[in-house]
Amino acid sequence: MEGQGRVMPHNEDAEKAVLGAILMNANSLQTAMEYVSPSDFYHTGHRALFAAFISYSDTNPLKTLDQVSIISFLKEKGQLAECGGLSYITGLTENVSTTASVGVHARIIRALSLRRQFIQLANEFAISGFDESQEIIKLIDESETKLSRLAQGTNDANKDVSIGLYVSQALVNLRERMEGKDSGNMETGFDRLDQLTDGGFHPTDFIIIAARPSIGKTAFAISIIQNMIRPPRNYKVAFFSLEMSGIQVSQRLLSGVSRVPLKIIRNASFPNQKDPNFNHLIQAAQKLFETKLFILDTPNMKLSEIRATSRRLKREQGVQAIFIDYIGLIDAEMPAASKKFEQVSEISKALKSLARELEIPVVVLCQVSREAEGEKNEPQLNNLRDSGAIEQDADMVMFLHRNRKIDSEKLVKDSKGDMSLQPTKVIVAKQRNGETGEFYAGFKPSTASFENLVEGNWSV
Repeated sequence: MEGQGRVMPHNEDAEKAVLGAILMNANSLQTAMEYVSPSDFYHTGHRALFAAFISYSDTNPLKTLDQVSIISFLKEKGQLAECGGLSYITGLTENVSTTASVGVHARIIRALSLRRQFIQLANEFAISGFDESQEIIKLIDESETKLSRLAQGTNDANKDVSIGLYVSQALVNLRERMEGKDSGNMETGFDRLDQLTDGGFHPTDFIIIAARPSIGKTAFAISIIQNMIRPPRNYKVAFFSLEMSGIQVSQRLLSGVSRVPLKIIRNASFPNQKDPNFNHLIQAAQKLFETKLFILDTPNMKLSEIRATSRRLKREQGVQAIFIDYIGLIDAEMPAASKKFEQVSEISKALKSLARELEIPVVVLCQVSREAEGEKNEPQLNNLRDSGAIEQDADMVMFLHRNRKIDSEKLVKDSKGDMSLQPTKVIVAKQRNGETGEFYAGFKPSTASFENLVEGNWSV
């Protein structure tokens, strides 16, 4: 059925060549195992024999693997007939002139195995497509996940990878960083945050920015985005704005870049086109035109839509980071009777998985519970709203904390010397691969944006 009446792709000669090479030279087994596992072989007997080679080598590390030893081993296990019988096994070496090509033949086997898996997935997709009881966007999302795993060669869950591979990768990364090459981390533009995180947001990280309402979590996220997309960084960023429209996000970015008060932009309060503020706004617009920011402002977006769109943006646009505002507005696509914490748990798990799959940071905004209300009640991890799963899944959790009321006596100077910034405490309460700590950023109410603060004895 899977091949629609046709024989599934395979290469019998390549499979025999690999098995014969191993019988001639036991070292060929290690070479073959770098590319294939037993499940990659098409013929049942070949699959069983390759598995027997591995089992024999594991249980008899000090003994040589050859025809005599493996046949004896198969007889003891009662697997000789399953592997083709005595004459078939002994005949595998007849057409093998050299073992040097075992890697080439193993790669052929692996490629054909992936092709068969692709056909099997295509059949699954076709069957699911006819089932109209299933949500099509969710089906597309699940299908893309399976295809992505197949493309990465990770479809075989039982395939082990030696620690040596990861140690080598870690050393290569270390040398590149010592030489000043790009580490893959994404600088946020907030100096203390980049110091705490060893260079910024890291690939595969699931990051939470949380705060009480009206403290500025959206403003902080947009300020980070603004720092990322502009020179010298020029990162490609996607922003899923489930709460604000794309126009509103753009107005905030224009205000932050131009330093023109947001109120003036919203009300179009420019005397004429020669007004300095208007010229600053046009210049900011030109700068933003040259960036690679993708704003998606569909309200109550479904989880599967977010995942599918993220994959497309990563594939087609090379997006390097994703921001989502905010987790409570994502449709988990679960039954209506599902409790809120169950839905948030499902979303949290899926977004962490997405970060790992795309190998980019996924930054998600989150509210905190009412227990963190008040000037003195700093938010803590157990204040994350709706689910403890967020705390568990997140690689990093940041809280913003300050008094909502503006106290003119606590305002500090911005980069232009104006007394206009409200010190806001940023608490890095969890960092899976680094230290926790806190620092202060300056919130500028007029532009709804954040800036770096010089070191000082601030209070919120």
